[in-house]
Amino acid sequence: MRRLRLGEWIAALAGVGLIVSLTLDWYGARGRATGISGFATFDVIDLPLVLVAAVGIALAIIQATRDAPALPVAAAVLTVTAGILGTLLVLYRIVNEPGPDDLVEVRSGAYLGLLATAALTAGGWLSLADEHVRGVPPGPEPELRPAPRIAADAEP
Repeated sequence: MRRLRLGEWIAALAGVGLIVSLTLDWYGARGRATGISGFATFDVIDLPLVLVAAVGIALAIIQATRDAPALPVAAAVLTVTAGILGTLLVLYRIVNEPGPDDLVEVRSGAYLGLLATAALTAGGWLSLADEHVRGVPPGPEPELRPAPRIAADAEP
């Protein structure tokens, strides 16, 4: 856990927040207290959003368990890409809510989902920008050797 940097923590917490936001009310009828959750509202969109959340959580797990930087960097790139797509998807569902505008209102769960996908994208971006790895000891100093000398009278 001490290998996790700020970007991985943000991405993992945002992934959990996105899943939690899908359980909250995303839409409701104007003037009524009851609403409908993100899982109940969407037929297909909730699955890609759960995958986006899983990518953010996986970034933290990969960073915590791998010594080599190749997989964490690839996971961070995937997190940024998935986060951007997830943000656009949630933003579209906020702007274009199901039903007529005068009857349906967007509730706090949708805005929390937008905040979570934006934070997930930012966490992936911070993970890419931060190149040091905590918890891994530095390698030994390379041995310095003199450069080989080329004889001036050697034939090419």
